[in-house]
Amino acid sequence: MADYTIVNVVALLVGLLFVGTGVHLVRTGRESVAAFLLTTAVGFGLVFVALFPGAFDLVARVLGLELRARAILVISNLTLFVLVTYLLNRIGRLSDRVSRLNERLSLLDRELEDRTFEDREFEDRTDE
Repeated sequence: MADYTIVNVVALLVGLLFVGTGVHLVRTGRESVAAFLLTTAVGFGLVFVALFPGAFDLVARVLGLELRARAILVISNLTLFVLVTYLLNRIGRLSDRVSRLNERLSLLDRELEDRTFEDREFEDRTDE
């Protein structure tokens, strides 16, 4: 039987929170399915680790590590690396999108100013 600690309870709660948050964000249309899959994978990973803490003994043996804690650190660091890479890529795409939107907004503002000026000029000529 596996030894469960407070860390297992916290990991289980955080994992369920990740899954629940992902479902909520997709249902409200605030996130994409790719982000949902990412948060769900992390959430279910935490739930798995919380429910089956002995699974990392096998991971440690496969990786050639003597301690379960080192296996957990290796897997968590790799997971964080993937998450950071994904988020940096997403931030870059969103930054490009904001730049394009700002450019379009500036062009539309300029066009609106030109039309307003032409309308005023037309009104001045018709008043005469």
